[in-house]
Amino acid sequence: PEEKAPTQRFIEWFGSWYTPAIIALSAAAGLLTQDAHLALTLLVIGCPGALVISTPVSIVAGIGQAAKRGILIKGGEYLETAGKITALALDKTGTITEGKPQLTDVISLIPIMAGAADRSSIHADSDRWSADQQDVLYWAAIAEAGSGHPLARPILAEASALFDIPHADDFANHTGKGIQVRYQGRDILVGSSAFMRAAGVESHPETQAHLERLSSDGKTAVITAVDGLEVGVLGITDPPRANVEAMLHSLKAVGVKHVVMLTGDDERTAQAIARKVGISDVRARLLPEDKLKHIRQLQADGAVVAMVGDGINDAPALAAADIGIAMGAAGTDVAIETADIALMSDDLRKIPEAIGLSKATLRNIRQNVLIALLTVGGLLAGVLLGKVHMAGGMFIHELSVLVVILNGMRLLRVKHVV
Repeated sequence: PEEKAPTQRFIEWFGSWYTPAIIALSAAAGLLTQDAHLALTLLVIGCPGALVISTPVSIVAGIGQAAKRGILIKGGEYLETAGKITALALDKTGTITEGKPQLTDVISLIPIMAGAADRSSIHADSDRWSADQQDVLYWAAIAEAGSGHPLARPILAEASALFDIPHADDFANHTGKGIQVRYQGRDILVGSSAFMRAAGVESHPETQAHLERLSSDGKTAVITAVDGLEVGVLGITDPPRANVEAMLHSLKAVGVKHVVMLTGDDERTAQAIARKVGISDVRARLLPEDKLKHIRQLQADGAVVAMVGDGINDAPALAAADIGIAMGAAGTDVAIETADIALMSDDLRKIPEAIGLSKATLRNIRQNVLIALLTVGGLLAGVLLGKVHMAGGMFIHELSVLVVILNGMRLLRVKHVV
C-alpha cells in the first residue's frame, strides 16, 4: 500500500467519501420526488468508474514504458515522486566515472625492501614496473586481496599478473578510509593520507608532492605503508562517462535545478573530475554517513532529492533520498535492493528520461481525473435536470471509461520525454 502513488491514495480517500455521498443523494432525491427511477439513475450514473481507474491506468502504462526503456521503477509512488525532483546528488566512482579504474602510476618511496616480493616468486617479467614498483604492488595487493572496493580491482589485476598474492591475516576494512592487514608479522596499510595520519604512519617527504600531482590529473591516490612507514603511492584513474554532459543538459530541461557530486576522494581529485563534466557543486572527502547528511541537508532546504549511486557506500544515501537511483549494470546488489529506481544500463541519460516520463505520467493522470470528474459532474447535473436518462447516461459513462483507458495507453507510445 505504501508504494501506491500519492494521487492514487487521494482518489481512494476521495472515493471513501464520494460513494456514501452518492448513496445519500440518491436516497434524498427518491424521498423528495417519490421517483424511484430517478434515485436509481442517480445511483448508477454516479458510479465513479472512470475516476477509479484514472490513476492506475496511467501508472501501469508509465511503469511499462519505463521498463521498455531499461528503467525499472518499483512502484507508482516512486514514479510520481520522480516527477517532482529538483535536486540530484551523484556518486563519483562508477556513476559519473565509468567504473573501470586503471592503475596508471606506481611510485616507490623507498628502495627494495628486505622481505618484500620474493624475486623467485615472480612468474612474469614486467616491462612496465621496476623492481621497486613491484615491491609497492606486492604490499598493496596483499592488503587489497580481501577488499571489494572498485579501486582494489586494478591493483590486484596488475599484481596477479606478476606474482601469486599471499593471504593476509587480521583483515580490517575502515570504510571510506583504507584497509589494514597483518602478514608474516608485518603491519600493512593501504588508504588515504588522512587514514595514514590517523594510524600514526610516518610521512615520507615526497608523498605530498606526489599526491598533489596525481590529484591535479584527476587520479585517485592511494598510499601504501608497511610497519608504520610509507613505502609507495599508487595512482588510479577512472575516466568520466562520455554522456555526463548530455545528462546535465537534459536535467535542466526536466526542471532539476541543482546537481551535486558526492565523493570520498580528496578535494583536488574531485574538482578535476567535476571540471571535466561541468558540475560546479562538489562535496569531497565524504564517508557514507557524510553523504547521508548532505542528502538530508538538501531535503531540509526544501529540495526533492534523488541520489544516484552504485556501491555499498551509497546505500544509506540512496535509502534516505526521496528517490534512490541505482546504476543497475554496474551497481552492487545492496545498491539495487535499496534504490527505488534501477537503470538496466550505465547510460546516465536514462535519469532525465525517467524524470521526464514521470512528468508525462503526472500530466496524463491529471487529464484522466479531469475527464472523469467532468463526466460524472455533467451526468449528475443532467439527471437532476431531467436531461439525462439511464441508457444515455450509462453510454456516456462507459465512453468516459474508454477515453480514460485510451488516454493512459498513450504513454506506451511516447517517444520523446525530455
